[in-house]
Amino acid sequence: MTNQEPQTSAPIIYGLALSTPAHAVAALAAALTRYRRRIGTRWRGHDVTIQAVLTIAWLEGGHTYRELGAGNGVPKSTCRTLIQEGIKVLARRALPLTEVVYLAARAGWDYLIVDGVNIPTERVAADYTRKQHWYSGKHRRHGGAVQTVAAPDGELLWVSGVLPGKTVDITAARRFKIAEKVVAFLGLLADLGYIGLHPRVITGYKRKRGEKTLPEPRKNANRVLAGLRAVGERANAQLKSWRVLACDFRGRPRQLTTVVKAVQALQYLTRNPFGTAKTDTAS
Repeated sequence: MTNQEPQTSAPIIYGLALSTPAHAVAALAAALTRYRRRIGTRWRGHDVTIQAVLTIAWLEGGHTYRELGAGNGVPKSTCRTLIQEGIKVLARRALPLTEVVYLAARAGWDYLIVDGVNIPTERVAADYTRKQHWYSGKHRRHGGAVQTVAAPDGELLWVSGVLPGKTVDITAARRFKIAEKVVAFLGLLADLGYIGLHPRVITGYKRKRGEKTLPEPRKNANRVLAGLRAVGERANAQLKSWRVLACDFRGRPRQLTTVVKAVQALQYLTRNPFGTAKTDTAS
């Protein structure tokens, strides 16, 4: 008996259903149509619907360009170009914090919640003799520091730009002037890591030097604040529910700002926390 030489077979292709609703895909396709018209695109080999599906599938599933391209009959380089263009169009639709605060005030909310989240990335510098700007000692991994602003019920409203992982929450909040933009119209709740951010930011109490325990009234105040602020963790969970941000990000960390802004825009298309059409901005 002779051993037969192994033969290569064609790749097995399978389909996955998107959890993003169809109207969000249609909205992105319409935005891509306007974008192509504005930049003067005369002809494309793939229509805007395919581009919208590829973009959302990349954000939702965290697939590689090769996997998505092979499953949709698109070359890898073309798939990458289409997805990056779709993310850029989505990111331009993300609302700024000032408009989010305006809509929150119109909705009659009393306060918003700010919190920080770490987006894991692949290691960007293996030489530990240099400064590891993207390494977070708190999380013990490389990543990007992101600030989120949530509604009182925990809905994700706004996402900041991405800073190196070593940046602490209060420094990131100062960088984006979150407190100044919010407390002018609404209250702002935060955890103890934001103590000193702004006189009007409600952060709770820490023990003073020499105190063995907090007074009981301050303990009760911290319990009440923790019950209100903990709901804001839902916003971080909603952000990390997009698998491209839950797994180690394979691209350049500086690209994360565009990705998280695109996720913010998709959150508005799928959930629409204010229940208005105000979220449709120019693309």
